[in-house]
Amino acid sequence: MTLIDLDTAGTAAASPTAPVNLTRLRRLALAVLTALGLATMTASTPPPPALVRPLWTTAWQPSDALATDGRAVYLNRSSPDGPAEVVAYDLPTGRLRWSSPTGDAYDVRPVGGVVLVTTGPSPVGSASFSPGPHTVALDAATGTRLWQSAGAASPSSVSGQVLLGETGASGATTGLRLVGLRDGHQVWRRSIAPAEEWTVLPAGARPTSVVTVTATGEATVHGYDDGAARHRGRIPWNGVYSATFFAVGAQLVVIRRASAQTAATVHRAADLGLLWRSDELIGSVTGCGRLICTAGVRGVAGRDPATGRLIWQRDDMRFVWDLGADRLLLSAAANLASATTELVDSGTGRTIGRPLGGPGAFVAGPAGSLILLRATGTPDYRTAVTRLDLADGRQTALGLLDRLAEQNCQGASGYLLCPRGNTLTVTAVG
Repeated sequence: MTLIDLDTAGTAAASPTAPVNLTRLRRLALAVLTALGLATMTASTPPPPALVRPLWTTAWQPSDALATDGRAVYLNRSSPDGPAEVVAYDLPTGRLRWSSPTGDAYDVRPVGGVVLVTTGPSPVGSASFSPGPHTVALDAATGTRLWQSAGAASPSSVSGQVLLGETGASGATTGLRLVGLRDGHQVWRRSIAPAEEWTVLPAGARPTSVVTVTATGEATVHGYDDGAARHRGRIPWNGVYSATFFAVGAQLVVIRRASAQTAATVHRAADLGLLWRSDELIGSVTGCGRLICTAGVRGVAGRDPATGRLIWQRDDMRFVWDLGADRLLLSAAANLASATTELVDSGTGRTIGRPLGGPGAFVAGPAGSLILLRATGTPDYRTAVTRLDLADGRQTALGLLDRLAEQNCQGASGYLLCPRGNTLTVTAVG
């Protein structure tokens, strides 16, 4: 029989015991549980949405006309196999809202819940103006045809009316007619001397008068509310120059171009009296906030619209774009991708923020901002999208898209509409 010494065995198996640090164990356990919790939360929380997201696409042809009102996309489609039509898509989703046959159109313009479609031959480059352009008014919500009339339209959402310029066989405007925006009801009609151009002059946002000008520079100021002639005069117009005009506040700017030279005169809109003329060699004239800007080889200048007095000068810049909201873009070259470009206060010429780094193009962004589009280089060949805050010039990189035709894009609040090849792509931005 084998004898086991229990006391010896117990003594041999026992070993000294170290004191347990309970506080340290609790801290270690808490750290482990916290790490596991964070890992679980991270795994279950979806990533933040991309700042630039392609939403939908549709077929596109270079001859199509495109517009948006921030809620829908309106696209005029011409087809060799059937009648042309305007189609409306929901802007966020691409859902087809409606389609309406219109005939060949070269302009689609949504305003005040109505889509105005200009059909017929375009005045630019057209050999024949007969029967001239027509306007078709469609309900923006349903596509229902509200009315149609001869003439190209200049609408006002403030007055709820549309001014139509009726075109004769020679291509000149021979009549003006004011109608209701939604019902097409005629307010007044006036026959006028055949006019090469006409424009509506506003006081604030409301239209107050219409100026027409003949091929020889005979100009007439008509009242907007009744079409009656208020004043007649002559403005510089005929000669070797091509000519156009536009309103800046209470002034009428007349521009005549010959090759690279631009001559400009500024007149009182009320009576066409000459206020001042630009005597220097300039490339362009534009409204810039409360001022008038001239641009050319000597730089960009902001001038008092009533006197032409120089308010500010930027010798380092050659081109100017008016963004509204007292902001301009100035560039040293017409090709924005290859030149220094700056955001500028229109009243002072002062740079806001840092230079923009050569954007290839820009479009309207969400309120108070501009969307800059720039082609990237190798190896990606993509389009970089940046938001520019117009208040302080702050730039926010939003992301990259497959390469776009940047110059052809349109901007809406929070969206980018870009034709490329045979496809129109709608992208959410910001």
